[in-house]
Amino acid sequence: MTGLTLRDAIAEMPFSKSELAQRADVSRTTVLAAEGDESRMRVSTIRELALALGYDVRIDLDRASDPLAAAGARAMLGDLEPGSDFGHEDELDGWIDRLRRYSGGEPIGILREAARLSAAEHRTGSAMFAGPVDVDRLVSAGRASEARWALSGAAALDAMGADGGTVTVLWAEDAKRLTELLAADLRRFRVRSAAGLIVAPADPTVFVGASTLEDVNLVSPVQAIIDSIANGGADQRIAESLAESW
Repeated sequence: MTGLTLRDAIAEMPFSKSELAQRADVSRTTVLAAEGDESRMRVSTIRELALALGYDVRIDLDRASDPLAAAGARAMLGDLEPGSDFGHEDELDGWIDRLRRYSGGEPIGILREAARLSAAEHRTGSAMFAGPVDVDRLVSAGRASEARWALSGAAALDAMGADGGTVTVLWAEDAKRLTELLAADLRRFRVRSAAGLIVAPADPTVFVGASTLEDVNLVSPVQAIIDSIANGGADQRIAESLAESW
């Protein structure tokens, strides 16, 4: 069988989470964590859980989209305090070390590497829609979701006085709900090159430093630069030019 995740196997298992924990010799908390993002777990732990469920592990590569890559870059560039109360401190330190190695410490290199490793289009649970997108429509949907949200990408570049961007990113605590709301009148796409809007699940770090301008919630300027570079094309050129002017 291919394409089965640990989360899928746990959902289909014939015994309780406590029984799985006992079989795999792990804590029940570890089992609960496996139902979320198993990419943060040790491979040895994943294999023990898989074997206890009657499966084994095969390693497949997938495009990275880790919010802490962007958070690490922001911390390095003074846009986010490493001690901010959002957790993941050890992982954030790890990303700072990686970004320093990958970029040689050059600011534009840090931004490019963070963009490559945190792109909204590769985030699990993201959705892409046709453009152009009316910002008022996004604000309305954000409010209706009754959860935190913020715009990035082209919309944020425009707010910084740099127009010409083509892809807006909508980070949302409840991306599933926002996707449902927007799907009522926007066309969805599977190919990024055809999209004008990306709706993606937001990590709490995305909202650190966010601001509101005329009812529009916007991510911090550095987060906007990272997301715009990740979008590629004209958005990347505009974002890099803006960053180099700071």
